[in-house]
Amino acid sequence: MGEFIMGNIHNWKRIVIWGASLSGSVCFEGMREKDIETLFFIDKYPPKSNKFKGKFVYNSEEIFENLTILHNTDAIILTMGSGASYIKNKLKEIGYKQSIVTYRQGQNIADILDVQDYINPFKSFRYDNSKEDLRLLNFLKDDLISQNRQWIFYGAGDFCKYFLSSVPEFKENILSIVDNKVTAEIYGIPVLFPLSLEYPENVGIFISATRYLDNLDIKHNIAALGGDIFVYGLPEFLKKIPINHLFEESICEPEFSIYPIDIPPIKCEPDLDMLLLDLPGRMLGMLPNGLGYVHNILKSIEIKFQLLDLDMIIYHRYHSNRILDNHQSIVSPTGREMPLDPWAIAFMEDSWKDPSFICYFDELLENIAQKIILAKPKIIGISLNGNNTLLVKNLVRRIKQELSDIKIVVGGYECINHEVGPKVFNEYDYMVIFEAEGSLPELIRKILKGDEIKNIPGVISKDDEGGVFIPADLENDLDSLGYPKYEWADIQLYKNYNGYQLVPILLSRGCKWSKCTFCGERFSWRRRSPQSLVDEIEFLIKAGCNNFHFNDSDLSGDPDAVRDICEEIIKRGITGISMAGQLRVQKGYTPEYFRILKKAGFNYLRYGIDGWSKNTLKLHKKGYTPKHISDVLKMTKDAGILVAINLVIGIPNETEEDIDETIQSMIDNAEYIDVIENINTLMLIAGSVYWEKPEVLGIRFRGGKNELYKDYPKYIPYKYWYSVNPYIDQDVRLSRLKRILDSADTLQLKIGSYAEWSSQNAKKI
Repeated sequence: MGEFIMGNIHNWKRIVIWGASLSGSVCFEGMREKDIETLFFIDKYPPKSNKFKGKFVYNSEEIFENLTILHNTDAIILTMGSGASYIKNKLKEIGYKQSIVTYRQGQNIADILDVQDYINPFKSFRYDNSKEDLRLLNFLKDDLISQNRQWIFYGAGDFCKYFLSSVPEFKENILSIVDNKVTAEIYGIPVLFPLSLEYPENVGIFISATRYLDNLDIKHNIAALGGDIFVYGLPEFLKKIPINHLFEESICEPEFSIYPIDIPPIKCEPDLDMLLLDLPGRMLGMLPNGLGYVHNILKSIEIKFQLLDLDMIIYHRYHSNRILDNHQSIVSPTGREMPLDPWAIAFMEDSWKDPSFICYFDELLENIAQKIILAKPKIIGISLNGNNTLLVKNLVRRIKQELSDIKIVVGGYECINHEVGPKVFNEYDYMVIFEAEGSLPELIRKILKGDEIKNIPGVISKDDEGGVFIPADLENDLDSLGYPKYEWADIQLYKNYNGYQLVPILLSRGCKWSKCTFCGERFSWRRRSPQSLVDEIEFLIKAGCNNFHFNDSDLSGDPDAVRDICEEIIKRGITGISMAGQLRVQKGYTPEYFRILKKAGFNYLRYGIDGWSKNTLKLHKKGYTPKHISDVLKMTKDAGILVAINLVIGIPNETEEDIDETIQSMIDNAEYIDVIENINTLMLIAGSVYWEKPEVLGIRFRGGKNELYKDYPKYIPYKYWYSVNPYIDQDVRLSRLKRILDSADTLQLKIGSYAEWSSQNAKKI
């Protein structure tokens, strides 16, 4: 039988890019390198000039109303952060017949030009004894026989039974069937438990599972048994079949996704001193650099440890199941329909804290717990990332039922503040507060030695005496800490299902300014050397990364260091990268400064303007004037860098006149703004000046302050507080937010996906 490998290599000549944005810009350049012409752009908010990258920009509504605009195109490439599914479905409804694919910055252009069709084994048979089914089953029989070996079938499910009943003469070629649950014979063939598997010479294992994850798990089980075993399955067989012999519904639509990929097994090594875990949900396209720094700490203290990133594994299991098995919808055991992407910002904040949502993962979580219980690590370390506390709590309770002496150490984003952390999460033995370098090594050594653990700086213990927290010393020499190298997994596994990857890097820790009244991250500022940071960029480039985001709270704490980084990048001849980050508006910038940033690869800069009137800038304690803002935005835009801004609405003592002035500022500077990335009403969060001095700053509470702070340790819901002189509650804040959003719409200023989410979320809290 001849081999027929399916594929779909695009031979596009003329394409359209939907999204006049940073991703659209990068996609445009990539297509030009491939000699593919971009005819024009489409965007919900075209620039006032109706031009982007020298091409005309159509309003998206024009396209929906007049499809003939697209008559000369080979494909549409969607580059927006959200809403791609809606646009794709609408284009199909109105009759667009050409290719529609998605692209995100950081994705390889070659990936969307060479999209491989995936044949879904689950939908390749109709189980009706039709002539089409029988023909395909006989093809499979002949294929297996032609390989001149005896077979062990792994999986006693519906397909195995259907195959054996349809081609009973093949039974003589099967030694046994293996299954985790079934024990009875099938058509006279013994069914064995996997651990009983033996491998006579010239025997192959045929995986008869039709679901993608079942197939993947079986391959992991076989690999764990060791030995040189020939493994074959339906995916490999179906690639050999001519397309005219396959049912149409079995061929997945060639929309770009990264699947199938080699998802790591959930495996816990034996005899561990420490098992370090991360659980969903954290945005997967951002590599977990915090975990990377903890990994460096554990390497330095010479213990036997394993880092198991369950967030990454569960993410890929969810999406590969959804895409490759072509689920139109996924439903939790409670009947709740799961979202397309639970890790997306629109769902992440709420979904992972909802029992009716996370119960979808109960079976997998029990499987994980059993593996950990069997391995019996001495310590389990868990990163609390802000959304995973409920999953972590369930997992810890399950493990503690069997291993009551195991020590649970937690840290991460939820543990920044020693007053907040224990109130947010209580299922721990030890909580590492803020940065771990100054406290975690001593804590781990004492646990492993069996020493008494009390009052370690930087650590909260259930055994502490006196109730006084002692902070750990912070490391000032950040170069000495190294940088994350993600040695526990392939870096390319840290991508969203659509190939999007944004790699976080850090020049500094803390905030040098630390005066903004609304901010809860006013920490001691320290920075690395520019040479160290560029070394990290070079390492990541060699690992296949090219899209970088500075996660600094205060990247411009030393603006000369940012310039030094860019000059070092240029000096080393590093090209083909894209960088983004958030700078402070401040004095001292020059047009040349931003030209150097652009030359090095900065394509996107965000400014935390927050208040855009003279009064609100003073109230925020921003340290600059509206004139400074205009000058910096213009210099950034003139350098060819895309400009984003953040705004905070509804702070105490803000007036309607301040909103008028903010709107006028937006009007005056609209040509220098590409997107409002975040806009939200003021949140009363722990660590902010408003939290620490609410009465002094005009905030009043509906209820007792102490009780509210106890019940809501991270932030106080809007309904429980307001400010006076003038009176401002959440209704007032939302009305002002609406005025800003309406003005942005009139000015055709883009509202980023995070800004859309945060403004919608403000209405719910």
